[in-house]
Amino acid sequence: MKLDPQAGPTAPEAAPSDRSAFDVFVGRVSQACGVLAALAVVGILVIVCAEAVLRQFQASLLVTDEIAGYLNAAAIFFGLAWTLREGGFIRVEILYDRAVGNLKRALIWLNVLTAAAFTATILWVCVRHVVYAYDRDTRAISIIETPEWIPQSVMVLGLAILLLQLVAWIVDRVRRIP
Repeated sequence: MKLDPQAGPTAPEAAPSDRSAFDVFVGRVSQACGVLAALAVVGILVIVCAEAVLRQFQASLLVTDEIAGYLNAAAIFFGLAWTLREGGFIRVEILYDRAVGNLKRALIWLNVLTAAAFTATILWVCVRHVVYAYDRDTRAISIIETPEWIPQSVMVLGLAILLLQLVAWIVDRVRRIP
């Protein structure tokens, strides 16, 4: 994982023998979600290109914008854990870059613990929202009338995997405390 309190947030990954089975599992899940995010982007490309070609023949899929929106959400939420694992998140580094030693490690821990708490809170709210949408059978106001809980579940899954990635980081670092 790229977040390392010893060497900073973009240090190379630990050797495979140093990683716990849990971290290896979460890494594989994060990578699989990264692949799903990439496939969602390719899906957007395909349906937008198909729509553009069909419009040349005065035809349309009629649901391109809706499906592209769902795929966009999938790309974002499925990409969260993989992006974190690869050190790709954007952060303001004005203070972080000037910190050294224990202060830098404390800032990293504060950042990760705050991110985990925030992600858990957002995950809880999203789960409640999905349950509400499922119970009320709310549907998109479109031709295909997609049950809203289906695309919303992608958000829940992506946030859950992001939280797993943060927990894996915490467990891995606690395991290394002498």
